[in-house]
Amino acid sequence: MIDEHGWLDVPEIITSREGYQVDVSGDDWRLDYVSRSGTIYCGRVENQFLRWALKRRLMHVIRTTSSHSGNALYVDFSMEIISRQDTFGLSSDIAVDDLRERLISLMESAISEARASHRLWALYRPIRWYVWCADNFPEIGFDPQYANELDGMSIPGNPKGEAVKSDDPDKGPLDRTLEVPLLINALERDGSAQYEHLQQKAALALCIAFGRNPANLVWLNESDLVNLTDGIDPGKVSACYVLSIPRIKKRQIDPRRDFIEEKMDKTAARHLLNLIHANRDINTTIITADRGEVTISHKPLFIRRPRQTVLAAQAERAFRIPASEINRLLRAFVERHDITSPLTCAQMVVTPRRLRYTLATALVEEGISRRELAKILDHSDTQHVEVYFALKGKMVRMLDAAVAKQFGHYLAYFTGKVVASDAEAVNGDRDDKHLSFYSEANPTDHTEIGVCGESALCRLDPPYSCYLCPKFQPYEDANHAHVLELLLARRDERWEKGSHRLAVQQDRVIFAVGQVIEACKAAREVAHG
Repeated sequence: MIDEHGWLDVPEIITSREGYQVDVSGDDWRLDYVSRSGTIYCGRVENQFLRWALKRRLMHVIRTTSSHSGNALYVDFSMEIISRQDTFGLSSDIAVDDLRERLISLMESAISEARASHRLWALYRPIRWYVWCADNFPEIGFDPQYANELDGMSIPGNPKGEAVKSDDPDKGPLDRTLEVPLLINALERDGSAQYEHLQQKAALALCIAFGRNPANLVWLNESDLVNLTDGIDPGKVSACYVLSIPRIKKRQIDPRRDFIEEKMDKTAARHLLNLIHANRDINTTIITADRGEVTISHKPLFIRRPRQTVLAAQAERAFRIPASEINRLLRAFVERHDITSPLTCAQMVVTPRRLRYTLATALVEEGISRRELAKILDHSDTQHVEVYFALKGKMVRMLDAAVAKQFGHYLAYFTGKVVASDAEAVNGDRDDKHLSFYSEANPTDHTEIGVCGESALCRLDPPYSCYLCPKFQPYEDANHAHVLELLLARRDERWEKGSHRLAVQQDRVIFAVGQVIEACKAAREVAHG
């Protein structure tokens, strides 16, 4: 039938819009695109005409849009069409007229089920496939009249923001009060120099700091991190780092064509610098199929060793990890540190997307504008950030004494030592090292809370910072509960005034005080048998 109508058959090789060659001579096609690689299994389609039509549509999409779009079409086609082919008898030996009727019945069934489950958007690509095939190849079983009906359907977009608004503790934003600090604490204390661990720490630091998608991180090069103060005496000026992050846009052929510069604090930059230093030991020379030995000129930040022979044009891509590896690195970090969520009492679920939601909701609470948030999340307009503003005021946890004491031990902000008296404390005999907590509303209301164990001049801001200091020695019998009461009252007051950012600034201190209260209680129980 192909020869009869003068249609072009499927060639052996096509060139994707990104410029990569794709072998389409068989039924299994391997696609390489910005964020990962994927394989299309056209042989799963039993009917030869539908298989050919799928291949032709895939070729068109890969050539004119992107390999990513081609893979997305196959995934949706597999879910909605291939999964139903046996039910509707789309075998290889049926006549064209039977194929036409059965395919319409299949499409109607899929549409009906999608409507009932409010996921009609999932049929957008299969419907466009049918309409395109009816326009170009109606002779092999596609009905132009039915295609016109499909073409007139209103297909809603993929619902946005459902995970952000979800109450599911494993999908929505992480709790910035109870969960995010656990990740940051683990990151700060992790001194491992194993290469895999360095990659984990760099990936987590980037996701927390910038909330970017995995594809953005995959295309980072070592040279994208720049110290603007390089060459200047470090004793005179503090290091200032800037990271150029690739912007991954749907119709952008080269993922490293456009960048957005972000300032990066020294703590986060340190994890990238450690990884870059470890990358020096990795050989980035590869034997290619067409040009022999090739050495890539710019090392990716996240490197993997290629597992197969590639063409020279694909050499640089071959050393980049797939986007899915960023997710795996985050999971591995959480597993290695055995980080338990206080909310679920199970291992914390951490993904780049959840950290993206977390950053966005935190910035909204701090008063960022829609335009600025869209810029930070690298959206082309502000409509995609509306969901975060709709949740303003709902994502910050309200605290009370019970919550502070219950979750204080998870967060472990207090790392000092509880003492029963001055005799047990370092510097207990020094009056200048005794610490008191004063009420801002009533200076006559003060509480003796403990002793500072720092022998040198303390540069912290007592008494708030004391509870976070490892040198702090709280009195076992001090009225820390009153300190907690005063802190919570001030937090509530700021919250009621709309100063949400100020309200949460001392949450770490609040949880540390709650932890001290429980630690003192345990110490008294031990002392009294």
